[in-house]
Amino acid sequence: MKRVLLLCLISMAGFTAFSQTKPAKSEAVAAPVKPVRAAKYEVLYGSKPLSKADQKELNEFVASCDASFGSRAEAVAFFAERAWEYIASARLDTATYRFNLISALDPNCVDAFWGLGVISFQRGDNDLAIRLLNKGLELDSTQSMMRVDYAIVKLDCYQKGQDCGTLDEVETELKHALAQDPKNANAWMKRCQVAYYKENYELAWTYFHEARMADILQLDLNFGSLLAAKMPDPKGIFK
Repeated sequence: MKRVLLLCLISMAGFTAFSQTKPAKSEAVAAPVKPVRAAKYEVLYGSKPLSKADQKELNEFVASCDASFGSRAEAVAFFAERAWEYIASARLDTATYRFNLISALDPNCVDAFWGLGVISFQRGDNDLAIRLLNKGLELDSTQSMMRVDYAIVKLDCYQKGQDCGTLDEVETELKHALAQDPKNANAWMKRCQVAYYKENYELAWTYFHEARMADILQLDLNFGSLLAAKMPDPKGIFK
């Protein structure tokens, strides 16, 4: 499920930004107005004390899980899978609610921090997404796919002229992720994007072909055309 979600992240943070230079800070897109949501649909209840109703609901959920599952780990695994499915179907409020419940079952659940980080990114809150994904990586630094998500959020910060990410930071995270999983085509594509922004088009082509060899189905051919406009493909494969 998370592999599908990575594709969703890339489509949001990807190709259209290539046709523009990085905006100056004064030109950066203003942060969207935060909609009013019930506390249970806010990430970690908005980090505020729970209402009596929400606390009662949470207590009942935990008690029900303790009675129905062999362990809390089993309950977490079950509900996390459902929560990721809600993200995949763009039901972000429901997914947030589920991950909040999971966090009550296990305050150190990596999936909860990962999922809530993805939700925060999709809601346009890069700062919160970075904090949550960073916490997930602190808990489990072996999660290379989550590290790519973390890099994607930082790249989105760069594209929007925000202070929460630089190209060097993105490059560092992608190198780390690829050291853990050299066949991660998404990571190669994002590294290609970083090289493009740095105007190192030859290196961008190198990374583009690394992505092609890792998984040709995940190539961004539109970006290949954009890169070819800057520099012809040295291998002569893409025109």
